[in-house]
Amino acid sequence: MRTVPWVAAFLLWLLADVAQAHPFLQDSWWVVVETNRLVMRVSATLREVAVVQKVPVPTNGLTDLGAIQTALTNHGSYLLKALKLEADGAPLSGEVLDWQLVGDAGAAEPADSPLYLERTHAAFDLEFRFGAAGPPREITFGHATLKEHRYAPGVPWDVTYALTVKDAALKDIAAGIVRIDLPFTLALMMPTNAPATSPTAPVSPATASSNAPPGLPVPDTKPGRPDVMDGFKAADPSASFTSYLGLGIHHILSGYDHLLFLAALALAAVRLVDFFKLIATFTIAHSLTVTLSALGYVRLPPWFVEPFIAASIVFVAVENLVSLRRAGARSRLVLAFGFGLVHGLGFAGGLVDAIGGTGGASLAMAILAFCLGVELGHLMVGLPFWCAIRANRAEFGERSSERIYRAGSVAVAAGGLYFLVAALRQYL
Repeated sequence: MRTVPWVAAFLLWLLADVAQAHPFLQDSWWVVVETNRLVMRVSATLREVAVVQKVPVPTNGLTDLGAIQTALTNHGSYLLKALKLEADGAPLSGEVLDWQLVGDAGAAEPADSPLYLERTHAAFDLEFRFGAAGPPREITFGHATLKEHRYAPGVPWDVTYALTVKDAALKDIAAGIVRIDLPFTLALMMPTNAPATSPTAPVSPATASSNAPPGLPVPDTKPGRPDVMDGFKAADPSASFTSYLGLGIHHILSGYDHLLFLAALALAAVRLVDFFKLIATFTIAHSLTVTLSALGYVRLPPWFVEPFIAASIVFVAVENLVSLRRAGARSRLVLAFGFGLVHGLGFAGGLVDAIGGTGGASLAMAILAFCLGVELGHLMVGLPFWCAIRANRAEFGERSSERIYRAGSVAVAAGGLYFLVAALRQYL
């Protein structure tokens, strides 16, 4: 019994600070650095816009297009406040130039589709000027997008930006990941022969709206305004391999819904081989749907996926209590694989949008790195957790192990029930 407190403390650590749970949103942030300004295009799904502007999200697919239209006109101003840009430590202020609608990876969803808000995003063109001092030596990109909003009580949204930066000649400078807790700092070295502004070409209203999905109208591009972001419509570099690797690790370490499911699996694993079989099965399924979803082949609406993920936590924890020690059974592996498929759908949709929808090697690298990061995150938490349970069993015997097993399963079921209520509240 002397080790029960520290094992219980580990379980509570999994449940604590639930404010860092998901759902996960990923946007793109494209930037051109000129001698006197930053001009950028920032994406936001219509779901994200609806959350910020408090537009009800329906489960029947009947989106209130009028309310979304009004929300879009206001969202650019919100981004100006949410994006935290600093030049040599001094904050920059900006203005909204324009916005347009773009379908997800070229797939145009009708306005009455339950995926319309997920697979349609708005691209906002913003400008931040440096001032009389000229280009700085260092620029910091940070954000607080949706920080003040809650997915449910105690559960905020997790917004990540895939940042791509080019110089005024549209040559690559840097790429990385920007999270609320991890800004991206760029040491700027402007070449002496760099053009003062980006090479630009006028864009007609027809060009600006050619990729727009059916439903909402797209505003005309301002007459004569050159689209300095046009260079990003070609193949863009994705963030580095290590950036997406870190993103996958962060997603697991800060995603307590996934950790609860992992804990439910680990509690039932008597042998180390059983633990690795469960984790490998879950990861294979997870990676499969991450890939299919990122490629646009499989996508389910969040009002189904998010409650289902929470329900899967409750189901596995309750099964631990009803059917003791079935970790090595084939049926438990099938269960881990089936639920892993749905968990993978929970956060894959933003990967294509985040790297510009370019596909090819950039997309493959992002998917591979992200999935490896998820697996590392599983092992970083799951293996010490399993070892702690095993150490308790070795020192105090099976009776103490059964107490922890039952108490842990009850705690996991309670946590899953909380996330289930949170998910249902979001859409009901």
